[in-house]
Amino acid sequence: MKKLRIVYLLCIGFWIISVDLSRAGQLAVSMAKDQVSVGETLKISLVLLPGGAGESLEFPDEIVCELNGGGQKIAVLAKKLPRQEKSATDSHLAGVRQDYSFQLPNVLLGQVVLSFQGLEAPRVVFDVVLPEKDSIASSEKVYPTLDSMFNLYQPYQKNVSAYQPVYFLVGTEPEKSKFQISFKYRFFDEEAPFAKTYPWVKGLHFGYTQTSFWDLASASAPFEDTGYKPELFWLSRNYLGSEHGLLKGVFFQGGIQHESNGRAAVISRSTNYLYARPMLIFYDDDSKLGLMLAPKIWSYVANDADTNPDLADYRGYFDLETKFGQAEGFVAGIDFRWAEQGASFQLDFSYPLHKIFGNVLDVYFYAQYSNVLAESLLDYQDRTQAVRLGLAFIR
Repeated sequence: MKKLRIVYLLCIGFWIISVDLSRAGQLAVSMAKDQVSVGETLKISLVLLPGGAGESLEFPDEIVCELNGGGQKIAVLAKKLPRQEKSATDSHLAGVRQDYSFQLPNVLLGQVVLSFQGLEAPRVVFDVVLPEKDSIASSEKVYPTLDSMFNLYQPYQKNVSAYQPVYFLVGTEPEKSKFQISFKYRFFDEEAPFAKTYPWVKGLHFGYTQTSFWDLASASAPFEDTGYKPELFWLSRNYLGSEHGLLKGVFFQGGIQHESNGRAAVISRSTNYLYARPMLIFYDDDSKLGLMLAPKIWSYVANDADTNPDLADYRGYFDLETKFGQAEGFVAGIDFRWAEQGASFQLDFSYPLHKIFGNVLDVYFYAQYSNVLAESLLDYQDRTQAVRLGLAFIR
């Protein structure tokens, strides 16, 4: 019976249209938008252009629409809506307009072609997408994880983001193992009225990086030294306001950083830096290959004159960080530094493990080679040469 009813409706709709619109002139079709949500009520407008039956034409109460998408063909009845005055958006369509509406079937998703059975009118192509989560009304909230509830009380959490690489690396000489954690925090909400009135405050950040050198060869596995590096800095927005070929980003960062090893007496070390760091980023959208060049210069402020008075001779005043890689693939980097006592450089390479293990592990394989002076503050006068392998969470 259901199939018979559909065939009956299609026949009735075809007959009505052929009777009432067969004498009409050319028809145009318009829609308010070309992207709609699953199950949304869709409104279409038929406009009779001059040259036909004119103002005396009576549009039918229903028309049969055929929806073709996702390998399915579905016929629906579009209902006639009360006649309204022509809006400014339809001023380019001089003629008699009639609006119709129907509800999209929930089974349609993706690109859909709308045509009219028995009616000589242009087809309409539009996209059907899933509704945004925020637009789904729900009388009862569901919190599937602890984080989903914890985040209710963390309105500032969106201000926290990645900063320096976060990794755990085991040295080929285990006494030279190393791990690092890092994050940065933006002080002002970018969308808040204060930040919109004073845009420069959007760049104010607190950063923290902690690097620990771990002797895994010893029985008690002690930490040989740890560098604690809090800082306050300002980070600019992208200075590029338009396309410049492969050059996609020009940024500037400047601030003050403290570094100490948290030890006492003769093994205490501490210093402070005022620094400036411009960044140039090149990126190709097709290949997803990118290159970053980031020179950094600094000066020492209130350097500890008792325990590390000649630190500048080993750390220097300048370094150049270069990174090259593919957005969803490998990234390789080199950090080069020059000081009075010699050059230092560190090579880093990372690769996402989900590409190897079939999208089951969201961490990076990470390899590092260091040949640097003053890698740690405790032994800043020594040169460290180490090969380290491990995992990274941020690269």
